[in-house]
Amino acid sequence: MIPTILFFLLRRYKRHQPAKAERIQQFITKAGKAVFLIVLSTAISAIASSQEKKLEYQIIRNGNVVGDILFTQNSTGNRTTLKMESEVKTRFIFTFTAKAQEETIYDNGIMTWSFIYRKMNGNEKANKKTKAFGNSYTIFKGSKTETLNKFPIRYNMLSLYTTEPAAISQVYSDNFEQLLTIQKTAEHKYKIELPDGNYNNYLYENGILNTIEIHHSLYSASIQLKK
Repeated sequence: MIPTILFFLLRRYKRHQPAKAERIQQFITKAGKAVFLIVLSTAISAIASSQEKKLEYQIIRNGNVVGDILFTQNSTGNRTTLKMESEVKTRFIFTFTAKAQEETIYDNGIMTWSFIYRKMNGNEKANKKTKAFGNSYTIFKGSKTETLNKFPIRYNMLSLYTTEPAAISQVYSDNFEQLLTIQKTAEHKYKIELPDGNYNNYLYENGILNTIEIHHSLYSASIQLKK
């Protein structure tokens, strides 16, 4: 019975911490049945302290669904990892496709690492990593690096998905590499003006991002949480 339970617990743990799960499994093989209860307790504790949240969104333009967004938040101990993957395919004069991946890691509430990647019509448009070093951040762009003196960052664009900025006045944009002002325009509604002249509205329900209204000089669209 214990080996069966442990098997399923390890399989679930591998999704979030594959390297640690592998070490636990190797230890069990060497140590034998006598340590099953100890390892089982450790595995249960690790899984219990790990919380995952998933949000799925549809990207809508002119009444049509043109893309999807999958957002995940995983919290283990003092670390929180935010991930976002999106894909868009629509026609704007010509067929337009875009894929994006973003990830942010917070340790004790401070951003220590982030990644942003975007590709449009097969061409790479953004590929950068940001890592905390001491009291500053280093931005890696291929072989080039830049120093960002904005430490500590506690709220970036991915944080908008799961934390309503009710008492937050600025958000860090990995894309623009700067802090942007958050304007509250109504109850549970916020506006962020972008450096390129465009802006987005963010609407919340129960503290979770429900809708993004995208206002671009060339088009408008919305991002809606799937019910």
